[in-house]
Amino acid sequence: MSDISSQSSSHNARTSTEKTVTERLARKRSLDRKAQQAARSRTKWTIENLQYQVAELNNTLISETSKWQSILQESKEETDILRAENQALRLELEEAKLHGQGSSPRDMEDMSLQVSIFLSESAAPATLHPYEAVPWNTEPTCVSDKIVQSHVATASTIVHATSDIFLEDQPDLNALLGRERSNGSADVSNVVSDILLAYPEIGTLPEKAACLYVMYKLLNWLIYRTQSTYDKMPIWLRPVPLQLQVEHPAWIDRIPWPSARVHLIQHPEITFDDFASCYSSSFHVSWPYDHAHVLIPATQSQIVNPEAMSRDWFSSSCSDSQGKATVPKTAVLNPVFEQHLRQLKNWGVSDTFRHRFPELSEIMDGDSQALVLEGSVAANTWAGSFKQ
Repeated sequence: MSDISSQSSSHNARTSTEKTVTERLARKRSLDRKAQQAARSRTKWTIENLQYQVAELNNTLISETSKWQSILQESKEETDILRAENQALRLELEEAKLHGQGSSPRDMEDMSLQVSIFLSESAAPATLHPYEAVPWNTEPTCVSDKIVQSHVATASTIVHATSDIFLEDQPDLNALLGRERSNGSADVSNVVSDILLAYPEIGTLPEKAACLYVMYKLLNWLIYRTQSTYDKMPIWLRPVPLQLQVEHPAWIDRIPWPSARVHLIQHPEITFDDFASCYSSSFHVSWPYDHAHVLIPATQSQIVNPEAMSRDWFSSSCSDSQGKATVPKTAVLNPVFEQHLRQLKNWGVSDTFRHRFPELSEIMDGDSQALVLEGSVAANTWAGSFKQ
C-alpha cells in the first residue's frame, strides 16, 4: 500500500509540475504577444507621427518657397521694368544726339539732365547694353504666346543656371518637314515648328521657313540675351523703344515691320485673332525661285557665297530625273534664301490683308522702303528713329 501511495503522490507531483510549466509558458507567450503588439503599436504610432511631421514640414517648405518665389518674381518684374525704361531713355537720348542738330543747346542740356536724374533714381545698371533690354510683355493672350513665353522662361532659367551656351546658326528643319526630330539645341526649332504646323494657312515652304528663321533668331536672343544672339537678328526684328516702354502681347514682337509693331502696340483693339486670321494667309516673302530651292543638302551648306550659289544652284540642284523639284533628305536653309528673307523689302502682304488693314499695310510698305538692305542703316539709328 505504501508503494502505491508513494507512486500516486509522485505522479500527482509530476502532473502539478507539468501543469505549472504549461501555465507559465502560456503566460509567457501571452506576455510576448502583448509585448509584440505594444511594440508594433509604438512603431506604427512613431511612423504616423514622423509622417505627420514630414507632411507639416513639406507644407511649411512649400508655403515658404511660394512666398519667396512670389517676392523674387515681383523683384524680377520691377527690375525688368526699370531696365526697359532705362534702355528706352538711353535710346531716346541717343536719338537726340543723332538728330539734335536742330535743337538748341539748352534743350539738349535739359534732356540730358532729365535722363541723368531718372537713371540715378532708378538705380539701374549704368552699363546696360541694348541686347540686355527685352520687350515688356503681358501675360499670354493666345496659345502660341503661352507656348513661346513658357519655353523662353524655362530655357532661360536652365541656360543661366548651367551656363550652357551652344547654338546653331540655323534652325533645325526636321520638325517643320515632318521628319524625325532632333534633340538638344534643336528645342527652339521644334517649339517654333509645332506652332507653325498648327497654322495650315501658312501653306508654302518659303513662308514657313521664313517664319521659322525669324522666330528662331528672336527666341534665341530672348533666351540667351547675349551680344551675339542680338547681332544675329535682322536689324528690323530688334525691339524699338515702345516695345520696351509699353506692356504688350508677345506676338507683336514677332511681326517683321518695326513701325507695324508700334502701331499694334498703340492700337490694342487689334487682337491676335483679328490680326492672325488674316495675316497668316496673306503675308509672303516674294521668293522668285522654286519652293524646294529654299533648302539645300547639308553637304553643300559649306558654300557661303550666295551670289555663287545663285549662279550654280538653281540650274540643276534639287531636281529629280523629270526635272521636278524635290526636298533634300538632309537639308539646311539655302544661304541665298537667308539673304533674301533678311531684306525687309522682300516681305509683303496680299490684297486681302490690305483691304482688312489699310493703314497698317501702308505702314508696312513704309518700313520696307525705309530699310532697303539690312546693314544700310546702323542698328541704333534704326531703333532710335521711331517717335513715341
